Amino acid sequence: MYSGQQPSPPPNYLMLENQYRTRPPPSYYTPQPYPYGHAIPQYQSRRSGCHCCVRFICCIACLLFLFICILIVGVVLTYTFYRPMIPIYKIEDLTVTNFNMQPDLSIVTDFHITIKAENPNTKIGFNYGKNSTIVVSFEGSILCSGKLPSFYQPHENVTIINILLTGTTMFGSHLHNTLTGDVHQGRIPLIVEVKVPVTLVLDNIPMRQFNIYVICHMTVDDLKPHKKPKILSTTYSFDFGL
Repeated sequence: MYSGQQPSPPPNYLMLENQYRTRPPPSYYTPQPYPYGHAIPQYQSRRSGCHCCVRFICCIACLLFLFICILIVGVVLTYTFYRPMIPIYKIEDLTVTNFNMQPDLSIVTDFHITIKAENPNTKIGFNYGKNSTIVVSFEGSILCSGKLPSFYQPHENVTIINILLTGTTMFGSHLHNTLTGDVHQGRIPLIVEVKVPVTLVLDNIPMRQFNIYVICHMTVDDLKPHKKPKILSTTYSFDFGL
């Protein structure tokens, strides 16, 4: 016979183990340490990179500003010291040695032109290059052409240049009639165009080369051969380019 104690009744439900090892509720979850003892990497803020970019841009802006200031000061000092002035060009004389109309309405032309080049600068010289051109035209048709000689012109100097221009031009009936009418009126309009490469020389130091363009609208009274025509009027325009 057993004692009078009765066995306890079985519970109404059973506590099952976490057979599938699912994650416990958040209130019971404790984070696991990082494997192998490594610390979790910490990421820096992007503000440090922004500060570096701002500093770099400020340095570049300061250097650019300093360069511009030095350039302006250099230009002002150079202009104050040298006081550059534009050279003066003038057609002094024109001689017609040949101006004959051929049976095919072409014109053979030989001109001698005298140009006066004046350099008024006190400390600047000019070195005239080889690839120069000078053209004389009438109503858009080239009568003759030639080249200026290459030479060095020192400061405060006046140089007289004699140039031979030759050419053969096909004239149509319209241009022939126009020229004949201008000859009868005693006013023949010509255009003289000059292009010459020039190098500035500052205290015997050659600088960068540039081109001088001179256009002269000239009116003469006659173009008969072996006669010096009278220059009635001249108008000049100048330009510069690289």
